[in-house]
Amino acid sequence: MSKLNPAQWTEYLHEHIPVCKAMGIEVLEANWKGSRIRLPLCENMNHRDTAFGGSISTAGILVCWLLINLRMRELQESPKIVVQSSETSFLAPIDDAFEAGCQIDDEAQWNRFLNIYQKKGRGRLQLTSTIYSTDKIAAQHSGSFVSIK
Repeated sequence: MSKLNPAQWTEYLHEHIPVCKAMGIEVLEANWKGSRIRLPLCENMNHRDTAFGGSISTAGILVCWLLINLRMRELQESPKIVVQSSETSFLAPIDDAFEAGCQIDDEAQWNRFLNIYQKKGRGRLQLTSTIYSTDKIAAQHSGSFVSIK
């Protein structure tokens, strides 16, 4: 498995997770340190001309999933990655395009996850992502993700 650049990740997501194409998701950053995606407002708008809560939640989940996926790919692993639990806190309305970002600040947490995954064939990782609009934090997402060999 080779490393993918952001444009290739965007294409991958549009092909393998069709809602990503419908939502207009674009991968801006995809590397070991973190992942970041951008969503246009027009494809994700609610009846109040602000971002739909479901789109905001989806962005928070997806950016975490992307980071786990690309790290596992770089380690020559291709597990099934599923979200086990998910919670989004909405802090401010979003009335423009928005971005979601995720990074793993605690490499020890990643290493514990990876060790359990390699020993038991499945591992669980808790990640947090932040959703920004015009450089302000608009939402926070926290989720538990399970990787299964």
